[in-house]
Amino acid sequence: MACDLGLGTTHSDDVRSTQLSGLLTARRQALGLTAEQAARATGLPEHRYAALERGAGHDIGLDGLRAVAGGLGLTGRLRETFLLLAAEPGVSPYDLVERRRPTVEELAHIDLMDPNSALITDHAWNVLAANASVARLFADPARTPRRDRNLVLWLLTEDAERRFADIGEVRADAVARVRSALAHIPADDRLQALAGRITADPLGARLWRARSPRLPSQAYARRLRHPLYGEASVLVTTSRLPGGLHLVVHHAAHLIQSTAQR
Repeated sequence: MACDLGLGTTHSDDVRSTQLSGLLTARRQALGLTAEQAARATGLPEHRYAALERGAGHDIGLDGLRAVAGGLGLTGRLRETFLLLAAEPGVSPYDLVERRRPTVEELAHIDLMDPNSALITDHAWNVLAANASVARLFADPARTPRRDRNLVLWLLTEDAERRFADIGEVRADAVARVRSALAHIPADDRLQALAGRITADPLGARLWRARSPRLPSQAYARRLRHPLYGEASVLVTTSRLPGGLHLVVHHAAHLIQSTAQR
């Protein structure tokens, strides 16, 4: 049975092969290459490239397919479509995300967001970078053991409970995000490890079993409280960055600046 992948492709073998063949043939012709030249550009033996262009290249691993995409200059949506068509059946768009660390530009960007707290996590909410306001408002990730630098796991702590007046909703929403991500990428080892640690915690296990009926939006209000800055509502935004990263910002500048002006 055909399965829609959200990119105009299906998992029907015949349709996949036809679409893959058409995509590669059109791209090679647009570049003015012969099949032999295209094979050299992609690093494949000529007979392997010929099979791929016929739509029969599902035995090539993802690294090899990425090399083919690079050799033919496939980028953006066209690249994603090629990878989905050429990969083994069962590969999802999430499997194609190339994991990475934050760039220098992204690190500079979150520093410029101070006094709003801003942090960058990977797809499993492991904290990769944070600006100075994260430590001022919540806790310093650098003082936390590396395996525990996880935003969702921190929300299960007593420290987080002291920081959020609406901690019950905060925790339920965080666990709902993990459940949703794991449903999309069930074989991901980092998400599996996170789910295991959540369900090993009595509070986390209750939240996991509760199955929040909704997935939180990308922008929402939270009631933040702090022994120095007091209590106030703050806007929280969660954005996706390329490479499976998340940018999480607590827009609390008004809270910090009002204290400084007293």
